[in-house]
Amino acid sequence: MPDALVTLAKRCSDDERDHADHCRRIVDALAPDLAPLPPDLDIVLGGETAPARRALYTSVALGCVTETLSTALLIEMRPHARLEVVREGLDRILADEVRHSRLGWAHLAFEAERGDVSWIAASVPGMLRAALDTDVLSTSGEEHHDLREHGILARTDVRRICDSTIETTILPGLARFGIECAE
Repeated sequence: MPDALVTLAKRCSDDERDHADHCRRIVDALAPDLAPLPPDLDIVLGGETAPARRALYTSVALGCVTETLSTALLIEMRPHARLEVVREGLDRILADEVRHSRLGWAHLAFEAERGDVSWIAASVPGMLRAALDTDVLSTSGEEHHDLREHGILARTDVRRICDSTIETTILPGLARFGIECAE
């Protein structure tokens, strides 16, 4: 693996801890009496898959799918944010999410140059469902609350943005590397 990808992966890992700190500052500003969050949880992939495949799976699931969706959502959130602490958090996290997405796509490009990566196509629908169900739609606002100034979009907006990003960016990007998906 190229040193540049390893260095970028380390920085992205550090960014995620920084994101938690920024988000906590927002929570502290809006709900100072809220209890602290639990410590970081490790993400574990099941199965006996070879390390290189596990790494690529993770890069595609987190970088190409989740971080790309996050970038699109943050771009839409930013113009609505009214509180300075929210704007600062969104700006910082957006810059990092772009970098994290690029890491996923760069890792995929690197592996695609070395060999066939089409095997990952079977996992993409599950990656998309997991990103939408767990990371995206569960954190969007209810339709009757306007929480955009706090960095929370309405569920219908989130769904529209995610669907568009999947159709115009994620699926075509994967197809570029021979990963054809039906979803």
